[in-house]
Amino acid sequence: MTKIATKPATAGIAELSAALADQHDLTKAKAKAILDSLRDQMVETLLKGDRVNLFGLGTFEVRATKEKMGRNPKTGESIKIPAGRKVTFKVAKGLKDQM
Repeated sequence: MTKIATKPATAGIAELSAALADQHDLTKAKAKAILDSLRDQMVETLLKGDRVNLFGLGTFEVRATKEKMGRNPKTGESIKIPAGRKVTFKVAKGLKDQM
């Protein structure tokens, strides 16, 4: 028996802006501009080290990562992975409960 893996549908900026335009009587260009501005503000806030909380969706936050040892999968040699920062997302309780 073969298993066929299907990818879930993905909603990108174009699809989200079209839905936003339909729901709020906007042009698609205006809706896309709003979403682009929202994304830019979120990135700017995260780069400052602040959190972004979207009520009902979740919280984006920048966290520090520690330096650690890893392994090169091709050669098997140990490599040092430097400390850095990463963006994490914590799902809001309401959305988690709906899943």
